[in-house]
Amino acid sequence: MNHHHGDGVEDAFADDDRVLTLSVHEDGRWPFTGKAEDRPGAMAVNLPVPPEFNDTEMDYLLETVILPLGQGFRPQALVIQTGADALAEDPLSRLELSNGALWRAVRALMGLAPRLMVVGGGGYNPWSVGRCWAGIWAVLNGIDPAVPPTPEAEGVLRSLSWSRAAGRNPPEHWFTTLADAPRPGPLRDEVRRVAAAAITKMVRTG
Repeated sequence: MNHHHGDGVEDAFADDDRVLTLSVHEDGRWPFTGKAEDRPGAMAVNLPVPPEFNDTEMDYLLETVILPLGQGFRPQALVIQTGADALAEDPLSRLELSNGALWRAVRALMGLAPRLMVVGGGGYNPWSVGRCWAGIWAVLNGIDPAVPPTPEAEGVLRSLSWSRAAGRNPPEHWFTTLADAPRPGPLRDEVRRVAAAAITKMVRTG
């Protein structure tokens, strides 16, 4: 999940049927690639999502497309990029996810392969990045991330600075919580269509 389409990774492996690439990204953003109807290679799947993409819609894509594709592909190694720029507090994206949606995705996917690497890839609000990644680390280590930060961690969060307007008067929960409030919403037709296009493509390519 990322604000931008993973065009470089997709191009690098477009002709390699040993590698399945899947990109969930905001539609209509630079580099303006990754349309659902694109056919970049037999093993590349794009899930461009609309602005205000919410937790309900992310969970839907996870259950209907991402997990089934991963289970069917049976990878020997899995790389997950969790871009914190998909979170609602990010200044660059128009997406509305909570960090819990990314934590659920990592938890669901991490058992699909015997080898796993989780990497960052975006995020321009230092508090949302830090809180998100603390939770991802917890998930990877079997720890419940929805707990208050330790005093040391809260000290780190309170010491951060950010030149944007939101950084000059950050809300208190950016210091005292790791878990965002859930951000459910409607499951829109645009998201259903993206999922259906991905499923159809993979059925046709076997």
